[in-house]
Amino acid sequence: MIQHLMSLMIKKLPHPFIVFILLSLLILSACSPHSGTGYWQTQGSNSLNISSINITFEGTADFYTQGKKEAIYRCFWSAATEKSMRLQCVNANDVSKEDIYLFMNLDKKNAQLLLNDKIVAQFSRIEQPPIVSSKEKN
Repeated sequence: MIQHLMSLMIKKLPHPFIVFILLSLLILSACSPHSGTGYWQTQGSNSLNISSINITFEGTADFYTQGKKEAIYRCFWSAATEKSMRLQCVNANDVSKEDIYLFMNLDKKNAQLLLNDKIVAQFSRIEQPPIVSSKEKN
């Protein structure tokens, strides 16, 4: 397939190298992670009892509460804008009810989680996942 495309570029285009470079840049730019991916820790208490969120590059997110090793909410996310994500989440104990959250990056280190246009939690980015001590594990 790639050989076929290359032969077409060489035969029909005046500058095949330029076209190859532009296509390569286009493909590589589509693979950059969303600004919301990473580990986030809450700033203060919140009504959902969330202590941290792990948002992965692969399109999933998990909400954790203090002292629990297992996620309390499991989510799939999609980019809403360059700085926000739409999270479709279910409670780990009741998967019949789905909630749609909006996770908004305020800057590189701070974010908000919204439900029905209301802020439910504020977050700070952390470099590593939170460590759960052996006393706190399920």
